[in-house]
Amino acid sequence: MSELSIEAIFFILGWIIFIGYFGELISKKYNIPSALFLLLLGLILKFTNYIDPTPLIGIQPLFGSLALILIMFDGSLSMNIYNVIFKSGKSFMMSIIITILSIISSIVLLHYVFGFDILIGAIVGALAGGIGSTTTISIISGLSVPRKIIDFLTLESSITDVFSIILTLILTTALVSGVIDIQKIGAGVLSTFSIGAFLGLIIGLIFIAVLHKVRNEYGYMVTFGVILFLYALSGIFGGSGAISILVFGILLGNEKEVKRIFRLKGDGTKTQIKKLQAEISFFVRTFFFVYLGVVVALGGIQNFLIALSLIVAFFAVRYISVYWVTRKSEFFEYKNLLTAVNPRGLATAVLATYPLDQLRIYITQNGTTQYYDKILSEAGALPEIAFYLILLSIITTTILVPFIMNSSKQRRMKS
Repeated sequence: MSELSIEAIFFILGWIIFIGYFGELISKKYNIPSALFLLLLGLILKFTNYIDPTPLIGIQPLFGSLALILIMFDGSLSMNIYNVIFKSGKSFMMSIIITILSIISSIVLLHYVFGFDILIGAIVGALAGGIGSTTTISIISGLSVPRKIIDFLTLESSITDVFSIILTLILTTALVSGVIDIQKIGAGVLSTFSIGAFLGLIIGLIFIAVLHKVRNEYGYMVTFGVILFLYALSGIFGGSGAISILVFGILLGNEKEVKRIFRLKGDGTKTQIKKLQAEISFFVRTFFFVYLGVVVALGGIQNFLIALSLIVAFFAVRYISVYWVTRKSEFFEYKNLLTAVNPRGLATAVLATYPLDQLRIYITQNGTTQYYDKILSEAGALPEIAFYLILLSIITTTILVPFIMNSSKQRRMKS
């Protein structure tokens, strides 16, 4: 393959943006996530040998983290602070139950059926157990359902994204060290959550207090700088950068209410920031899914079967969790829809390469053994498994959601 010219690169970038835009239009009209079209576009660019994936692999950690930051901020901006504080109990409970059951089912499948290391099974359950915030928000934004359902799913997807990040990091540490410490895992979760939430709260309140001074001049760019600073600061102090961004975004998205509570100056309008954030998130999200389609290595039938088995297990887990959490509540009549919205997205894609990267770093520094050779091979399968999971979960969700919506509509018409 010859080196691409500047004109050819710009041509590809332009078409990616156009396809991303039309994918968003199709998503809103038919509830088909644009990620599906973008992943397929990446595969086409790869298999036609139009783009060489080798130089792109090295930027995945940076590009993936940036995409995750922006999508998390985008989702949290739209959350109602009243619902988060007083009505998030069921979403939080759902996230915990689904995460635990997903890890258990993944361990059973990967370890006892396919022969993978038990920690690899746990990591797959952690990084792919919960619904993805990127694809979930893309799907539910076009649904004609009550706001409480949108808030429920938005909050759940944000929480499970955070669980995925934290647990994958902790379990990968256990994988690399070869030691499983349940107490350390539990303490790690509580510590990262509390530190991240505290920093997000403090920085959020300080920023809102001075936001009116920068609103008319580069308001969004200053906000973007604060987001990057907050994510890094949280990591330095051992907290979750994702949780920090989530809390910061919720505060900024409810700026008017926060200012009234704390008697801060300003009218609390955030239209410009939300509009620019939507544009930036679209840009990053579009290019990341195309990028994933380009760099992923496909070809293993076993990895496809693993992903297919996991999808069946995850839908069973979701149905049980939804039924148990929403029974005797206002959400119960929407249990089928809540079960059907079950896509994986950006967090799964980004985290799938993390164990492999960490193992390679450890082996480079300390040398390899038979244990690490086996684990390295199994970790190398995770990006392909994640790719199939994202693709299959989006396809099944895309089929099930319209079917359930139409069935519900027909029942209401008959009654």
